[in-house]
Amino acid sequence: MTAANSTRPDIVMIMTDQHAARILGCAGDPFAKTPSLDALADEGTRFDNCYCPSPLCVPSRMAFLSGLEPHVSGVLGNDDYLPSDIPTLAHALGAAGYNCQLVGRMHFYGPDQTHGFNRPIGDIGASWPGAAPPDIGPLTKGRGNRGPELEHSGPGDTSYQAYDQAVIEQAMKTLDQLIRQREQTGRPFFCLISLFCPHPPYIARREDFDQFADRLPPPRLPAPRVEHPAIAAWRSAGKTDEVSATAVAASRAAYYGLVRMIDRLSGKVLDRVAGRDNTLSIYASDHGEALGERGLWWKSTMYDESAKVPLIMRGPGFESGVTDRRVANLMDLSATILAMAGAALPGHCGHDLRSDGSPQISFSSYYGGLMNIALPPQRHRMLRKGRWKITWFDGQAPMLFDMQADPDETGDLADSPDHCDTLLELSRDLLAGWDPARLARVQRCKAERIAVIRNWVKATHPAEPYRWIDPDKARNRYE
Repeated sequence: MTAANSTRPDIVMIMTDQHAARILGCAGDPFAKTPSLDALADEGTRFDNCYCPSPLCVPSRMAFLSGLEPHVSGVLGNDDYLPSDIPTLAHALGAAGYNCQLVGRMHFYGPDQTHGFNRPIGDIGASWPGAAPPDIGPLTKGRGNRGPELEHSGPGDTSYQAYDQAVIEQAMKTLDQLIRQREQTGRPFFCLISLFCPHPPYIARREDFDQFADRLPPPRLPAPRVEHPAIAAWRSAGKTDEVSATAVAASRAAYYGLVRMIDRLSGKVLDRVAGRDNTLSIYASDHGEALGERGLWWKSTMYDESAKVPLIMRGPGFESGVTDRRVANLMDLSATILAMAGAALPGHCGHDLRSDGSPQISFSSYYGGLMNIALPPQRHRMLRKGRWKITWFDGQAPMLFDMQADPDETGDLADSPDHCDTLLELSRDLLAGWDPARLARVQRCKAERIAVIRNWVKATHPAEPYRWIDPDKARNRYE
């Protein structure tokens, strides 16, 4: 074992899909049942103001992996591919001597399904735009009206749950192999374990659903009387005004049930590496979930419900039982991993979270592309800088919030004469290097190219060797 290897940590990271930062017992939610993640926070540091690079799966994940914002990498929406000549966290760690394993999904689209990882179990989703979605039962039919889908929420089993169980079973085997290898050869490892839940559909197993049915309060924040036009258009496109009170309650109970499930599954991994010297354990998600707050659902907005993510880190360099309230981003997480491993990525814009001098800023951007929502691209970018949050919309008025005085983001200050200087300063920072007109042209060209690929997929049905298929179709049942 080299001296460098003896000091570099093994890194075990769990990433989930669409876990809202606030729905954790350790974050103050009195209803969430997350004992495993609460214990991780007690033993490590929880970051209370961590944001995603984009409130959408693929752009957020590819920004985390590459350290490049979506407008730099070109991954603007869920149909975009990260080019294979853009190195990722896995490439950098592998070049530095790490064994990099991905167990589960990373939402890779296109021909490159590894991006530097070894991969013992594939994704549940399609690899190509236009390919058939996974069979999850009656919700597969009639997609396109996302609001009415919520009427199906409730107890039951889906292939998503079966997939996450399979991922954890494989992860335990993979970890055992990696730990043995580290003991025998000294080679450090990075194991990224990626689950699909609590992503919709909001269907939880009966034992999880019943923990919350008829016990949760309704959403705390009502829809505002006067709403920003972009948010109003999003609400209309998603038909969220049509969701019944019964569906709201069932969806929320099922979501909390899914969070309980992923906490239980995550606990198996976290327990396996607990107490290991020089091991960094991480829990994070790719973006949040509105879950009915403000009458909104899913992600794709810059409100904290959608744009903030849970981030908990246990291991060398992170104190136990600490809540870090600095503004951070998932790209800061990957920068921290790289720094601890002695690796580097050119152009990476994140900052090492162990440094007290890291700037308290975070960018997030959205360019449309949430599947099944018929809405033209809504290009907007958010900057959180200290106490302030600004969201700049292409062709529409910005929004400005004082997150210290108004953490619920109910009072837009963009038109306030007292905040003109703040709005101007933040606007300059946000628009530096960001050209929505150019990005509009890029998106138009991308849409034309993607249309050809979609037609090719429909005509040829290309093989998807990394796609996981539920071996037990009986799991896809609904009560």
